[in-house]
Amino acid sequence: MISDKKFYTRVLTKDDLNLVPELEKIAFKAQKDPWGTQAIQESFEDSYVLLGLFHYQKVIGFSVIFNTKFTTDLLEICLTPEFQGKHLGQLLLHNTLLKALDIGAKECFLEVRVSNTKAFNLYQKYGFEKVGLRKNYYNSKDGTPGEDAYTMQLSDIESRLALINLQDLNCK
Repeated sequence: MISDKKFYTRVLTKDDLNLVPELEKIAFKAQKDPWGTQAIQESFEDSYVLLGLFHYQKVIGFSVIFNTKFTTDLLEICLTPEFQGKHLGQLLLHNTLLKALDIGAKECFLEVRVSNTKAFNLYQKYGFEKVGLRKNYYNSKDGTPGEDAYTMQLSDIESRLALINLQDLNCK
């Protein structure tokens, strides 16, 4: 996995359950419809891979993937707001896809809010293509209709990662 001295990712295991409160804080700061304690705890189970992004020893972001035989679903990716805009989301996505590839996934699927243009553009940079629209996919908190989500697919993780050189990234 790609990292530098200050920022790195690693797979979180059940030994890291003590990080759940921090992961939940990150989700609540970074997401409109954040995962709660139960959802985060469930992502420590065997069928999921939970990757933490660290600044020195402090967790600042995480991603969750669910793998089947040949595919992975990127279920969650978030980064604490004070570290956004520093290429760290790209570092986390890249290392998440490397991990998916490492455990046998050939392709990846995800949903992204229609309004989340930064994430959408990052996914497109990685070769994800829009393959569908899910109406009212994200819940509304105020009783209005939920927000739509694009369904996106990266059909060949390995080929796409070979084209992206993260060594040129300057994670600040």
